[in-house]
Amino acid sequence: MKPLKVMHIVATDKLSGAEKVVLDICINLNREKYVPIGICAGEELKKLYESRGIKTYIANVSRLNPSDIKEIKRILKEENVDLIHAHDVKASIAAHMAGKKMNVPVISHMHSSYPWLERKGALKYIDRYFRKKYSLSIACSSMVKEYYLKYNHHIDEKSIVVMNNAFNFNEFFKTPIKDKEEFKKVLNIDGKFVYGFLGRLLETKGADLMIDSFYEVQKINPEAVLIIVGDGPEREKLQNKVKEYAIEEKVIFTGYRSNVYDYINAYDCFILPSVLEGLPIAVLEAMAMKKPVISTPVAGLKNLITNGFNGIFLRERSRESLVKAMIDIYENAEKRTALGQNAYDYIYENYNINNYIEKLEEVYGEICSY
Repeated sequence: MKPLKVMHIVATDKLSGAEKVVLDICINLNREKYVPIGICAGEELKKLYESRGIKTYIANVSRLNPSDIKEIKRILKEENVDLIHAHDVKASIAAHMAGKKMNVPVISHMHSSYPWLERKGALKYIDRYFRKKYSLSIACSSMVKEYYLKYNHHIDEKSIVVMNNAFNFNEFFKTPIKDKEEFKKVLNIDGKFVYGFLGRLLETKGADLMIDSFYEVQKINPEAVLIIVGDGPEREKLQNKVKEYAIEEKVIFTGYRSNVYDYINAYDCFILPSVLEGLPIAVLEAMAMKKPVISTPVAGLKNLITNGFNGIFLRERSRESLVKAMIDIYENAEKRTALGQNAYDYIYENYNINNYIEKLEEVYGEICSY
């Protein structure tokens, strides 16, 4: 029996959370059964995917432009695609529009709790229409599913399955990572205590609270620095906040970086200050690298972090709570070590990519009657 061709569609051109999930899926699928094909918005991500053996095309589905939909149709026909696995809302809409006449089934993967669901905007109602058209929706955590169903009462909850994001230990064990102390010297922060963040600089990521809290922490711990890895529309606003606090020398904005393991390895503590989350890959990466994680009480992590065991899960999202936790982590080296080790053990047993792929291949097989 010939392998099924599965097309993965993302709406961006850089490796962020959802794009990393796609990469992890594609390089771990059983290639005797499934051949992955990628569609992304630009050359940077295309080159990365192709370097990992994933044939990739360019179409910018974020615009839902008819010409891009037409291009996807062409690729579907040319490649004789059996199944589309689309990631997030606009990619899913584009997938259905392109594959409808060819009866190509579509899986829509929800990678976050979308804040626009709470409002009466156009995207909410467009998504509601298309959500019923997909063969299946996947939520990256149980909380993402619950959040979605709270604001869309027009969908059968059985049409949404939960597949918690997973960590790719197979890749991680083969990835060379720069020595922590040597890399800190490169960053000119040797001898410093490093608080770190990794992610898109979006309003929902709440990095402003992290900066506010760090301003208080660095008064108590003058040797502390904050590294913010990632880019996004909030970057200028956040940089202005740092300037207002006059702590430019202690807060490093790196922008987008592909070598995220090197940066996480340099952290002494990882901070997730989000207002709203699904199940961020960055947190799984930090936990797998034995870093203590401080998280605001976002729903998507409620089942992942047990407070005081494998991380710190704040009771409330406030400056006071985050400052207290950041100082506690700094002052207790044994606690940092214990939290990090427990985090690694928990991720390895419960969020391993091998289990994830096994389940996903079953889903693909059921939809395609393979």
